Amino acid sequence: MKFLIVDGSSAIYGRLIERLGGVKHLAAIASARTLREAVSKARELLPDVAVLDTTLPDGNGLEALADIKFHSPHTRFPMFSNQIEQRGKATLAGTDGFFDKSLECEALVARLVGANAHTIQRGEA
Repeated sequence: MKFLIVDGSSAIYGRLIERLGGVKHLAAIASARTLREAVSKARELLPDVAVLDTTLPDGNGLEALADIKFHSPHTRFPMFSNQIEQRGKATLAGTDGFFDKSLECEALVARLVGANAHTIQRGEA
């Protein structure tokens, strides 16, 4: 599996990368801090899973989702954000779950560890 973690906070994506060491069949983990970087890395990596924050320095995760989905339609997109008011927009945009950074970090990690791209179901969480 190939993961892309898109978050403006190096502490957040560092913590997720550290915890994803237990993922079965892990082939690659990449991180991006901006919308532009996320789109570029996703085009190179064609990730199985792209964990997206809603707020990025130069845009938002929903913009990244649209571009990545166009180039990599198999990618799953769990959102990971403090902006819980964006949950509805994220669901409409086709995310594969929405996890509150303040409360659901362990739930996201649990979903990703031991998961494969097909077990991250669309619209859950």
